[in-house]
Amino acid sequence: MFDNVSIRSKLWGLVALASIASAAIVGAGLWLNYQRMHADRVQSLRFMVEAAHSMAAAYEAEAAAGQITREEAQSRFKRSLLGMRYGGQEYLFAITLDGFGFAHPSPKLMGQDVSGVKDTRGAPILMDMARIAKASGEGTYGYFWNVTPNSDETAAKLSYIKTFQPWGIYIGTGVFIDDIRGAFLNTLWTVLAVAGLLAVPAVCLIALVGVRLSATIRSLSVRMHALADGDLSIAFPEATRRDEIGAMASAARVFLSNAEEKKRLEADQAATLRRSEEDKRRTLADLAERFERSVGEVMKSVSHETEAMEREAQEMTRAAGQTDRLAGAVASATEQTSTNVQTVAVATEQLSGSVGEISRRVADASRIAQDAAAASERATGKVTGLAEAVGRIGAVVGLINDIAAQTNLLALNATIEAARAGEAGKGFAVVAGEVKSLASQTARATEEIAAQVAGVQSATGEAVAEIDGVARVIEQVNGIATIIASAVEEQGAATQAISRNVQQAADVTREVARDISGVTAASDQCGKMAYAVLEASRQLAQQSETLNGEIGGFLRTLRTQ
Repeated sequence: MFDNVSIRSKLWGLVALASIASAAIVGAGLWLNYQRMHADRVQSLRFMVEAAHSMAAAYEAEAAAGQITREEAQSRFKRSLLGMRYGGQEYLFAITLDGFGFAHPSPKLMGQDVSGVKDTRGAPILMDMARIAKASGEGTYGYFWNVTPNSDETAAKLSYIKTFQPWGIYIGTGVFIDDIRGAFLNTLWTVLAVAGLLAVPAVCLIALVGVRLSATIRSLSVRMHALADGDLSIAFPEATRRDEIGAMASAARVFLSNAEEKKRLEADQAATLRRSEEDKRRTLADLAERFERSVGEVMKSVSHETEAMEREAQEMTRAAGQTDRLAGAVASATEQTSTNVQTVAVATEQLSGSVGEISRRVADASRIAQDAAAASERATGKVTGLAEAVGRIGAVVGLINDIAAQTNLLALNATIEAARAGEAGKGFAVVAGEVKSLASQTARATEEIAAQVAGVQSATGEAVAEIDGVARVIEQVNGIATIIASAVEEQGAATQAISRNVQQAADVTREVARDISGVTAASDQCGKMAYAVLEASRQLAQQSETLNGEIGGFLRTLRTQ
């Protein structure tokens, strides 16, 4: 799911996450600082109440020892308590647990029911304090009170109370704590202002990097798809860069060079194949023409001689032995002619087999070309994996830069604020601890970068292996072309065999013609054989016509190859 998110969105997500983490860290530090200031204030109130409590215990101890009466002890305690002041105008008071004034700077509350004393929000504060004293023995109580007796301005006030059980009273004191809230808000606004000043350039920088990185990767992706579709006019100017984008563009440029080389080889092979086909057709056409001329002349000569035999058959008077010998010679010559014609047929069959071999080899070349295309597709897939790995490297680099910048700024801010606040700067120690944690995150991010770089190297190695596979496939295609050339040479050899056999047929035909002359002379001596010779001449004429038709069919087949 995370892989489907764009790089720009990932960068913005990292910015948002880092901002939230920083805000949480700063907020926690401010809150802890506020709690510490509040605790210090409670501790100071507790110290004053404990001092008054100890004083009451001392007077009670004197009364218990019989040195003074309890009334005298309480009287002395009241005078001492009302005389205690701290912080300029702050005072202590004592109220009975049943809600009557025991010792208070306001004379109108001395010995009076104080249940009607309420804060600006209507809460019965002294009775609420009495309930806390009865329930817990001591504790804090917050309420809102007038800043000055004659002013309507109110502020938060905090009191600390503690029960003195022997006299049935609780002792307390309170101070305004609006200064704590003011200090907290001042610190908060200061931190927010500093964070805002630092965040604006950081966000602008990350936005600029995200936009440029995303645009560059999208442009590379579009051009890679165009290259996969066969567009070789594209360029990769990013190859001059020295970052990961430059490495991607360099790899893409290698694919472009290989594609151009492959296209050139395919064009050369197609041209070679066309030339081979044209040479084959010209050779076969020339062979058919020469064969037709030679055989046509022979057949014409046979026809003339056969007619002569028919005219002279009635004049054959020679001896039967000579006629038999000459007739045997004619039969032998005729058999030799038949054998030569059969040889012509075998040579033609060899020529057809060579054409079939060429077809099979061309099919093999087509299949190997498909293997080359598949290897190219796998190489394209590896480069896509390389783009994704580099995209993750860019995201991790953005994370490292952001975390490192914020680490330095937070560490500097924590150091300055801690030195400025003195004792109050303890809260920033927590911030410093969180800054160290953020630095640890930076180290882990660096390790992730190393892992991603290893992934890029692995993907690049696989892409190179795929390219080697394409080269090997192209070598196989060259081998197939060589075999095709060899098959064409076999066709030439078969054609030469046909020519030689046709020449032999012509020689035998000439022998037949000479023997026919002898037969004509012998027919003067053997008139009884004239009829037989005449029939043989007629049969020879028919065979010549049949042979002429077969040769015509052979020539048509040869011309269509």
